[in-house]
Amino acid sequence: MVAVSLFISSLAGAQDCPGISVYPYSDEITAGDTLIITCVTKFLKTDVTYNWTISAGVIISGQGTARILVNTKEASGMFITATVELAGLPAKCPNVASASAEVIPGAQLAVKGTFTNGQELKNAVQKFIAATGFKDTANTGTAFIYLYKAPATTESAFNIFKQAIISAFEYNKILPHQYKIADGGAKKLATYEFFLLARGMKEPRPSE
Repeated sequence: MVAVSLFISSLAGAQDCPGISVYPYSDEITAGDTLIITCVTKFLKTDVTYNWTISAGVIISGQGTARILVNTKEASGMFITATVELAGLPAKCPNVASASAEVIPGAQLAVKGTFTNGQELKNAVQKFIAATGFKDTANTGTAFIYLYKAPATTESAFNIFKQAIISAFEYNKILPHQYKIADGGAKKLATYEFFLLARGMKEPRPSE
């Protein structure tokens, strides 16, 4: 009877232990974006505190809670492993869990500036090619260009500016699938931004 009662007591103690899991919002994220990591518990019966440690990046907020936000700007090309330790559980309960997410390098801003005419944009294309070695056959990246309108820029003028960039790429024998031109919105001055995207990189967001 003693052995049976000890077994039941041990089983009851084990049942007081919650399940602990850690989940990143995504398995991969672009450097500079905020990574969200959450600790999920099942059958938690006591009040606990959460102590987080991370292998890279910086915890922006959430330390002591079940969810943290992590700044990934300085973790480009790394894996961020987040580990949480729960304080307040019964002594023999497992209280640590972890998970990892990959930080994909962000797009490389190669050339930026303001412009008033198409020739300045053609010159920007040449600067981009020189800065990135874009005509090199070993370069497998793609070009991503944001054009920002000035308040007075009309749609027809904007299309002429786009065509100036296209003609400069054509002159350099760069094919249409190797670049993309996007409308970045409006700024005080007409502005261009040329990014180099390596394979697998996400397109950048417009700058503010």
